[in-house]
Parts: sequence; structure tokens; C-alpha cells
Amino acid sequence: QSDLFDGNGTDRNQIFSGVYFSSTGLIPVQTTDLYALELHEEYPVGDTDFFTLGTRMKADPKKLGGFDYETEMVVQFGDVKGKDLTAFAGHWGTGYNWFKAPWRPRLGIEYNYATGDSNTTNGAVGTFQNLFPTNHPFYGTMDLFGWRNLSNPAVSFSVLPSEQLKVKLDYNVFWLANTHDAWYRANGTPVLPIDPNADRFVGSEIDLNLTWKLGKHVILAAGYSHFFNGEYAENTAASSDADFAYAQVTIKF
Repeated sequence: QSDLFDGNGTDRNQIFSGVYFSSTGLIPVQTTDLYALELHEEYPVGDTDFFTLGTRMKADPKKLGGFDYETEMVVQFGDVKGKDLTAFAGHWGTGYNWFKAPWRPRLGIEYNYATGDSNTTNGAVGTFQNLFPTNHPFYGTMDLFGWRNLSNPAVSFSVLPSEQLKVKLDYNVFWLANTHDAWYRANGTPVLPIDPNADRFVGSEIDLNLTWKLGKHVILAAGYSHFFNGEYAENTAASSDADFAYAQVTIKF
């Protein structure tokens, strides 16, 4: 429970609660998670009070001859600022690991989806509420997208040239689930304006990331990303492609 200041001179009360269950015994080749969460917030325009019910399954590739899979499916129902909420989101992915090959490559594909709102004036909310989001880097390293109003197929490839170095290449393609709703960034901020008549294709992104472990205490990381504008981005937001690069050092004590 926490008391929050909304920036407009008003305090609001927030209560977040839930239960989470995880087991490797239900299905021996995977980890199975089940959870139920509730968020309550008080606003002058109407309270928010909704439930999030979900399940997550992640396979152990060492028990499946190199194959892996991961899925998470979530439903939400309740109220958001006094409006009825019904929303859904899902993640489905699979891949293969060549454990005995040089550099131990892995090739994977995945699809991410989250509902958007088809009508913002009807007193109901269809946008998936991405709770306390830390989306980096699940939908591209550039953090241009979050798990809201999203349709996102992706492919990834990684290799381990040594025990200390990992190289990973990802390619994501992004559509809006519904053009009557906004394009949401990784932190939940909407990109405006909204154009219901625009093409749903926002763009695509390619990411190259390297991680190098220098002993037990130091990790170096670097990457480069490029975003290719689609029709939606060109018509409603950015006017050109975008580039992103980073380098970082992590020191563990």
C-alpha cells in the first residue's frame, strides 16, 4: 500500500496485492507459474480496481533435446477510473538450442499481443494494463513499445563464441492491435495523435547486443539498434528512421 502524489495537487491511495505460485513438479520439463493480482487506486474521476489472472510456462531445453518454449497468457477485468475493463495479453515463443555445436547457437521465434481499446468514448476500457512495466528489452532494445495495444512477431539468433561472450541479434515487427487506441512506449506513455484511419503497421527494429563477462565481478555490454518507420509512424509520429547505441559496465561486489 502506498500514498501517491499525482502531480496535480491531489493525493491518491494505491493498494497492490496478489498471490503467485511456481512449480517445476506439475510438468517436469517446464516451470509452471500461476498468479492472481489486484490493483486498487483512488482517483477523483472514479476508482481503479481490477484483477489480473495469468499463467506462465517455460520449458527446460536440456530436458527436451535442445527445444524450448515459453508462453504467458493474462486476462484482466474490473474498473479503470470508473470504466469497465476487459483486456487480454499473451506471449508465445519457441526455439532450438544447438548445445553440442560450436558457439552453441540458438534460433527462436515469438509473438507478443496485448489488446487495445476499440472505442474510447463508450464507458469501457479494452487496453491491457501493463502493471508497473519494466518492458526493456522484451519488445526491442530501443523501448519504443510496451505490452499494450500491440501485435509483435519477432525472431532472434544468439551465439556464444566463448564462455564469457554472448552475441544476440533480434528482429521485431510492430503493428497496433487497434488504431482507435494509442501507440504506447515501454513506460506506458502514449504516442499522440491517434489516427483511427491510419495503417496499423508502425515499423520494425533490428537489435545487436553483446555481453562480455570479465571475471566474476565485471560485465561489459554494448549494442546498436535501428528502427525502420512504418506507415503508422510516418503518418502520425516520427518522420524518419531512428538509431540507438549504448555501452555500459556493471560491477558486482
